[in-house]
Amino acid sequence: MKEFDEFEEFDGGAEQSIDFMPYVRKALKGWKTVLLWAVIGGVFGAVIGLSTPRKYTSKAVIAPELATRSTLGSGLNSLASLAGVNMNSLALTDAMHPDLYPEVIRSTNMYISLFDMPVEVQTKDSLVHTDLYDYMVNYNKHPWWGYVLGLPRMAIDGVKSIFTKKDEFDDAEGHEHIDSLRLTKQQEMVIKALSKSIVASVEKKTYVLSVKVTMQDPVIAAQLANAVIDKLKEFVVSYRTEKSRENVDYYKQIYDQTRQEYLAAQRAYAYYTDSHQGVASRSTRVYEQQLQNEAQLRFQMYNQTAQNLLAAEAKVQQEAPVLVIVQPGIAPHIGKPSRVRLAILWCVIGACLGAAWVIWKGRKEEA
Repeated sequence: MKEFDEFEEFDGGAEQSIDFMPYVRKALKGWKTVLLWAVIGGVFGAVIGLSTPRKYTSKAVIAPELATRSTLGSGLNSLASLAGVNMNSLALTDAMHPDLYPEVIRSTNMYISLFDMPVEVQTKDSLVHTDLYDYMVNYNKHPWWGYVLGLPRMAIDGVKSIFTKKDEFDDAEGHEHIDSLRLTKQQEMVIKALSKSIVASVEKKTYVLSVKVTMQDPVIAAQLANAVIDKLKEFVVSYRTEKSRENVDYYKQIYDQTRQEYLAAQRAYAYYTDSHQGVASRSTRVYEQQLQNEAQLRFQMYNQTAQNLLAAEAKVQQEAPVLVIVQPGIAPHIGKPSRVRLAILWCVIGACLGAAWVIWKGRKEEA
């Protein structure tokens, strides 16, 4: 019985709840301090909001064509779809799976191909026509604390430059000459900024590709999203039709060769016939027949290669994948962060900190 009583006493103590009302009363008692902290937080949030450049996100969506084998039954596909498994992915014959599209977009070559994209930048004075690389280097805005935090690194780099040999290649600016195996510091910075601005993802069941581009200019964000889609389409089409285009080049060479041989044989036959008119010797007729047969044979070869060339060109068009643009990139009107929401958030944070300060100060005085 004694052990049971001790257990009841311990259990009753565990069920006791914490009373927050004394803390609330202390916070309300010091409402002036809480209000002051809230105002300070609001001002701090407003400063951050005004100092942070707004960014706009544009989204483009495409639906890729899948090259699959139709060996799976419809019943098996239905059961697999109920289990959340896409059986079409097991039957894909193309090595360029849609799951690899985000990796293609995140490749260095993709970013380099976007450097020359023409853009328009609206400044205070005029409308500047430039390219994406120049915009990323010279027209992107940064918050003031970015420059403050970057001062120590600038000082360290300045000290290092005194004791190390200067590399003119690393200090080179611009993108007129780009070596993908050895990029300059500025080119690496632009590629790093683009990698953070361009985000691509694939929906696992439908393989719908979404490309989100975040930039400080809404129009440039939309243009860049559409440019990424266009570059991806060019890459996929080039990959899927590479073998067929090689066949076209091969048949084109044979076609040109057989055409020249046919024309040469036809001219030889015509010249011999014209020059031996009225000659009734048997040897003349036999050689004339040989030239005629040779011209006909060359024509048949020429005709066959022409058909093969047309078939190869048609196959290129047939194998070219279709990437349907479900939603093109459009210029958004609302950017982030919202300065009003940021000020309200910091106002609430300041009020909470002020309340915590009042409660802590009150407990310290009571002690």
